[in-house]
Amino acid sequence: MKSKSKVITRRCDCGCCMFVIEKSQWKDGVIDYDISIMDGYYDHNFNTLWGRIKRAFSALFGEPVYYNDVYMNGEDDFRMLIRDMQDLADTDLSDNPDKK
Repeated sequence: MKSKSKVITRRCDCGCCMFVIEKSQWKDGVIDYDISIMDGYYDHNFNTLWGRIKRAFSALFGEPVYYNDVYMNGEDDFRMLIRDMQDLADTDLSDNPDKK
C-alpha cells in the first residue's frame, strides 16, 4: 500500500546518533508515527566493544546501567525539536489540502 511521509531529524551534539520522527499517511487514511534513534558510530568510549561487555556484566549482576541516547546541549535545540514535532503533527499529507 502506498503512503506519503514527512521526516524530522535531530543529530546528537556529540555526533554519534540521530533522533528521527517520521509521519506517514497511508492510502486508506491511517496515520502512523515512527520514532527511532539511529546510531552513527560508537563514541565516548562507553559504546566500544569493551564498554558494551562491561555494561552487560553490570546488568547481569543487577547494577543499574545509565546511558544517554541523544544529547542536546541547551534550550534552543530542544525547543526547535518541539516546534518541529508540532509542525509535523499538524502537517496534512493527504491529497486534499482543504481536509485537516
